[in-house]
Amino acid sequence: MGGGKIVKVSILDLAKNDLKEIQEYLSNFGVNPTRKFRESFEKFCYQVKNMPNMFEAYVHNGDYRKAVLVFGYLVFYQVSEELGEIKIYRILHSKRDTGVFLYKED
Repeated sequence: MGGGKIVKVSILDLAKNDLKEIQEYLSNFGVNPTRKFRESFEKFCYQVKNMPNMFEAYVHNGDYRKAVLVFGYLVFYQVSEELGEIKIYRILHSKRDTGVFLYKED
C-alpha cells in the first residue's frame, strides 16, 4: 500500500446504472431495504476512501478489489493512489456471473 492520499471516489456510469436498478428493485420491498442498502453503500464509500486496500482483491482479476454490501451485493473498484482516486466500476449481486458483467465497456 503506497502513501498516496485518496481524495476522490468516482462512480462510473455502469455503476450508477447498477445503483439505480438496485434501488428500484429494493423499493418493491418497502423503504427499509432501500435505506439499508444506501447506508451500506455510503459506509463503503467512506471506508474505502480512508482505507482503499482494506477490501480483498477480486480473485478473477487482481486489478479490481471487491467489497460486500448488504443483501449479497458486491462493489468492484480500482484504486489509483497516483491519481488519488478510487473508481467504482460495478455493483452486482453475488448470484450473478460477475465476470461477464464486470468487463462490459462503458
